[in-house]
Amino acid sequence: MLETTSRSADEALLREALGGTIAPTARIERISREPLGGGSVTGFTVADGDAEPVTVFVDTSGQSVRAETGAVLPDDAGGVAARIWLHPADPHLPALAPAAFGHAATGLLARAGVEAAGAPRIVGYRPGRRAVLRAPTTAGASWIKVVRPRRAAQIVERHALLRRAGLPVPLVRAWSPEGLLILDDAGGTPAIETEAPADVVLDAVDLLRARLAAVPFDDDARTGIVGRIDWYSARLDSPIATDIAAVLHDAVRAEAPRPRVGIHGDLHLGQLFVPDASSAEIVGLIDVDTAGLGDPAEDPAAFLSHVLASALLSSGMSGGARLRRIAERATARWAGDVHVRTRTAIQLLGHAVAADDRVDPARREGLLALAAWFAAPVGHPRSLPKTLLTPDFGSP
Repeated sequence: MLETTSRSADEALLREALGGTIAPTARIERISREPLGGGSVTGFTVADGDAEPVTVFVDTSGQSVRAETGAVLPDDAGGVAARIWLHPADPHLPALAPAAFGHAATGLLARAGVEAAGAPRIVGYRPGRRAVLRAPTTAGASWIKVVRPRRAAQIVERHALLRRAGLPVPLVRAWSPEGLLILDDAGGTPAIETEAPADVVLDAVDLLRARLAAVPFDDDARTGIVGRIDWYSARLDSPIATDIAAVLHDAVRAEAPRPRVGIHGDLHLGQLFVPDASSAEIVGLIDVDTAGLGDPAEDPAAFLSHVLASALLSSGMSGGARLRRIAERATARWAGDVHVRTRTAIQLLGHAVAADDRVDPARREGLLALAAWFAAPVGHPRSLPKTLLTPDFGSP
């Protein structure tokens, strides 16, 4: 199987790099994997005897970095076949290690006039791409974003552009060319906690989409979701994923070009904030690094796939029925657009890969069933299949 082969190859590279520093009996467990450049970045925990487990990443992206931070395995042409580094020494994110240990973050906070009240804590990390840390300060929480150095100035400009257009994005207090940004807290309540009616929530999202569409972006959004079909299919390595990928390729080839508009690029409830749980008014918008010009189907597809995945995860839990209702109403509202259906199916394949990484076969199969349903070339779907709306939908 391709995925088993990939896992074995990554683990073999890891053992080769570690050489004699670990015992042959050391426990190596894969914890994550995602595409990067021409390859991927795979995370492992390594437990060697009684020593504290460590997190190690194997990077086969082939992308250049300013400086190496770990072991480098050369290829036959004298280039880099793979990099192996210990977390948080990510060579693509040189500001991560000092920020994670508090040194750079405390200094930058001080220069921005903010007094740290404790060490920052990593709350989100995509190896080779970005990290987000929560920094306690005497004035409340600040947020530290670590990105690739070449992206830092562009992200600062993106925030400024959106703020000038009246979008409720956080203020960037300070930033470093090394790829470290200090942002204000978005404020408000996470929109995923709103108890407003589903259609009221979706009206607010559509209003936000219209405001984003009018922003005068001069470059493309950083989505790339269509280009991930084969990567997702290969990692899932199942007949249903292969069939879905074939249908999606046909759908993408059949698409007629249409005008690009301003989009967020990764829009979902987790990026939005409301005044309180009774409201759906969007007063905060975060993670705008991906924003730019793109297909207007990208944002509703991202929103749909995330709310479906969240509903599946929260099946039988408090809030699960509310999320399923939002998913059902969002499907009726947006999935009449074949571009939206296609991109929703691709996004759902990505969520299935994440479920596979967490060794959650029931969730993986539920997400694949949803992806197949959205990929199917049918007429306007008014609602999700009833089998996917039951409290345990997605279970085998």
